[in-house]
Amino acid sequence: MTTVLKASPRHFVSTPAIDRVAARALRYLQSGYSIHLRGQAGTGKTTLALHLADRLSRPLMLLFGDDESKTSDLIGSQTGYTRKKVVDNYIHSVVKVEDELRQNWVDSRLTLACREGFTLVYDEFNRSRPEVNNVLLSALEEKLLVLPPNANRTEYVRVHPEFRVIFTSNPEEYCGVHKTQDALLDRLITINMPEPDELIQQEILVQKLESIAKAQC
Repeated sequence: MTTVLKASPRHFVSTPAIDRVAARALRYLQSGYSIHLRGQAGTGKTTLALHLADRLSRPLMLLFGDDESKTSDLIGSQTGYTRKKVVDNYIHSVVKVEDELRQNWVDSRLTLACREGFTLVYDEFNRSRPEVNNVLLSALEEKLLVLPPNANRTEYVRVHPEFRVIFTSNPEEYCGVHKTQDALLDRLITINMPEPDELIQQEILVQKLESIAKAQC
């Protein structure tokens, strides 16, 4: 079962520097674009992504990049068969048998998000191999998600107008990170996350200390 979340990031630190980045990203998202938050580990990419998803006020699907991921982990796959057998012996001398075998398809998170217009947060997407993410190209550009051929359902999902993707990534020199295909980057608005300044670090420290104090009360 695919879980739909309501984005509500805890302890989001708001400073002028972060507010400027968030306002810029939100304008792109509200204008119909998907965005890509790129930066060093610890710069708050995932927290900001969840904050932006909360501002969009749409249900959230959360996806994590993984070198072991397959395209089926994004779009869905066959999970078994349904068999229907009807034996008609209305006339005692005639037996009619109908045996139907049907494959069962279960949507994964990308397909569900495209169909329903959810916000997809794809965290550290470049940990997945580039060929796995190719399925996103037509969804972002032509607004069509292409599915494997199947006689029991349509092979295309028309992307909902409210569908957005918020990607996050670490630099390519990080261990376990793949080089992203230019075709995907061309379909995104890339925003480089700044290093946390002194004010942000102070605010984070204050919130953590307040959380510890509340927990001890």
